[in-house]
Amino acid sequence: MSESNRSNFKLDTDLLSLRSLIAVVEEGGFSAAARRVGRTQSAISLQIAKLEDRLGAKLLERTSRSVSVTPAGEIFLSYARRILELSDEAFLAVSAPEEKTLLRVGFAEYLAPRHLPNLLATFRRAHPNCELSLVLGMGVDLFPSMDEGKLDLVFAGPEADNGTLLWEEELVWTGAGEGGPESNSDEVGEPLDLVLMHPPCSYRKIAFDSLTKAGKPWKMSIEANSVQAVQSAIRAGLGISVLPHSSVAEDLSFLSGETLPALPNTAVMSYERPDQTHPYAQRFIDFLMASVES
Repeated sequence: MSESNRSNFKLDTDLLSLRSLIAVVEEGGFSAAARRVGRTQSAISLQIAKLEDRLGAKLLERTSRSVSVTPAGEIFLSYARRILELSDEAFLAVSAPEEKTLLRVGFAEYLAPRHLPNLLATFRRAHPNCELSLVLGMGVDLFPSMDEGKLDLVFAGPEADNGTLLWEEELVWTGAGEGGPESNSDEVGEPLDLVLMHPPCSYRKIAFDSLTKAGKPWKMSIEANSVQAVQSAIRAGLGISVLPHSSVAEDLSFLSGETLPALPNTAVMSYERPDQTHPYAQRFIDFLMASVES
């Protein structure tokens, strides 16, 4: 950056531009970034163009199909993320002692890890000024609640186009215990009993398609309206199901081997309200990811 550009670069007025730049890079394009930050695509483009002009450096390479980060952009991005983190911390350092903040989190029930209650308790102890409100449900129900301003943060699958990929979760076949998936049938080739959530649960189609492709006959045994009901039916020996690895209860078994087809991974995404950034949202996301990686 030239001396003249440096003297004219007032970073305190450009936090929104930094958020827009990070959104473009993480979302892979201007259209998705615009939805994420709640601005128009042209406004995002203008913000970044002005930022590049003031820096005297090109941050992004744009083509009609893709956006890539330049070497200068990679360097600047690391600083931009640190600046925003410090900005959020500064806000919390001043505001936290005065009043508590409510963070309303929605979690797609199928993706909720079995140790989620313990995680919430740990987060509350670490952040006493953040009051947590948790809603479990189907992603299709959680998104309208966030649109209505009733939720600040949603964790769900790739059911909308404005989420951020956090990690990929292994899908597994699960059953009641020893005996394998054929334990609920007396004859080889008899249809497998399935216990699944009601539509529009995406794991239904994954289970149906994988078994059909493998030539395994199946039939619906139980159609439940909650993961707890699914796992209760499995415990009773009423069938097998498809669940994310981290949500399988400890008293249930993972079914594997040649008798059942392999399953794809599923994506765990975070979704934030585009009209505002909650001061504790990123902290909760980081905390959740750290617990998954540990």
